[in-house]
Amino acid sequence: MTFNNYYADAENYYMSGEYEKALVAFEKSLEFEESFDSLNYIGCCYLELEEVNSAIKIFNNILEKCHDWERPIFNLGRAYLKLGQFENALECFKEAVAVNHNSEDAFYYLGIYYYEVGEYQEAIKCYIKSLNIDNTQSETHLNLGTCYIELDMYVKAFNEFELAYKYNNNCKYAIKNMGLVLIILKKYAKALEKFLMYNNLDANDSNNIMNIAHCYYKINDLDNAYNWVNKVILIDSENKTAKKLLKIIISKKGE
Repeated sequence: MTFNNYYADAENYYMSGEYEKALVAFEKSLEFEESFDSLNYIGCCYLELEEVNSAIKIFNNILEKCHDWERPIFNLGRAYLKLGQFENALECFKEAVAVNHNSEDAFYYLGIYYYEVGEYQEAIKCYIKSLNIDNTQSETHLNLGTCYIELDMYVKAFNEFELAYKYNNNCKYAIKNMGLVLIILKKYAKALEKFLMYNNLDANDSNNIMNIAHCYYKINDLDNAYNWVNKVILIDSENKTAKKLLKIIISKKGE
């Protein structure tokens, strides 16, 4: 095995969410040569494993030797954000943008900061700047759409969720969020299509199943509404919303 072998394996583990295996492989790669990329990934592994203080130590070690690379800077900001140290996080995110004004990720994480503190207009500006650099980022479109929902800008939100799904067909939350927006807009038949799509990807999400039942009820398909609301109760027998809807459906079916 060589550095490149371990690094490639580690990246694959990381992208698959196998962070412990990724951590071991990145550490193995460092036995062959020093690499800031490997170290940065190691810090990110620690973040994903909720070992935040270890992550902070790694990112600071990188920055002692490499001052002009934005990635360990905004990753340090991510660590501070996890700890609720908002001032330190903001300082890092702003520094990352200053170091590399062409980094879509730097603007993305600055957007996450502003969203977390409820400054949705500022978050929108950051996400748009990120997308101006690379418009194909599914997660950034998803987050931008979420900001628009917070500001009751539902058509814009829907458009962003459509783009999130366009650039990543596995982005199930884009599908679900499109459905939620369509419910707000009272377009229940179209919302139902989205929730059924989502159900094909995650059949055990009781909230989504409840949304399906609700949509069937709204379009007056009481038989399907009855069947789907009972699926919710099978998963969560104490679901008060499902029980209430079931009573309403039974009452209407008996009329």
